[in-house]
Amino acid sequence: MTPAMTELSFRLPHERLRPFIKMYFYGRDPAPPAVQRIVPNGEMGLCFYRGDRVDYAGCGPVVSCLSGQSVRWQDILATGGMEIVGVHFTTLGAGLFFRTPLHEYFGRAVPLSDLSDPSLLELEGRVLSAPGPLQAWTAMDAFFLQRVDGAAPDILTLRRLYRALAYSHLHVSGLRVGDIASEACLSERQFSRLFAEKVGLSPKDYLRLQRYHRTLHDLKSSLPGTATLTEVAWRNGYYDFSHLTTDFRKISGYAPSSLLEVSANDGDPAGWRI
Repeated sequence: MTPAMTELSFRLPHERLRPFIKMYFYGRDPAPPAVQRIVPNGEMGLCFYRGDRVDYAGCGPVVSCLSGQSVRWQDILATGGMEIVGVHFTTLGAGLFFRTPLHEYFGRAVPLSDLSDPSLLELEGRVLSAPGPLQAWTAMDAFFLQRVDGAAPDILTLRRLYRALAYSHLHVSGLRVGDIASEACLSERQFSRLFAEKVGLSPKDYLRLQRYHRTLHDLKSSLPGTATLTEVAWRNGYYDFSHLTTDFRKISGYAPSSLLEVSANDGDPAGWRI
């Protein structure tokens, strides 16, 4: 089990930002575990590291970054004390704040200096120099409110995607991309292109991540003797338990039994951490 940070807190953004930002978060640990594993959940994040240097395995050292979508776990390597301030976007939220189609960030932790966005670098400076998380969150609110005021989103496309997402959450087993594309009144090809652009990954991968998290919750909350592992797999849309095991290994790096032993999500409502 990954130990909890010595400090871990969350705050809702300004009410006008809540359709786009799920929460702000803050964590601090003077002696964190050497390796911290996070798993994707279909939502993007913006992270500012105020402590010692951290390395994203496979990506290199990170100070501040936009975490793109992924379907595979990411190990974060601590080199000393860790202090992080961050933003957890809603599924469709990040697309309002960044100019580039989000699928271009897939599988990447993108340094803010690579985003060609001077105002975002100014925010980085304010967050890294803030006396504490409250001041950092206040700076974030001001930045994102200004972005919302200047945005000109495609309302029709967003409504279609919101409707498709709502449908996917209500109809969980055996759902296909074509089903949610029809709910959005789009062809499967049109829907997949728009979804990848606005969410950051394909709808097929998004449905796969939702199935993984739903199944993990099912496995954790099932009382002993109430359902077999094969029954849990089947009712969440896996062909059998072998299919479930393969998918869990690809997304989290663990077989289901091992994942249940190590996973506590660290009290994190975002569900990123193992």
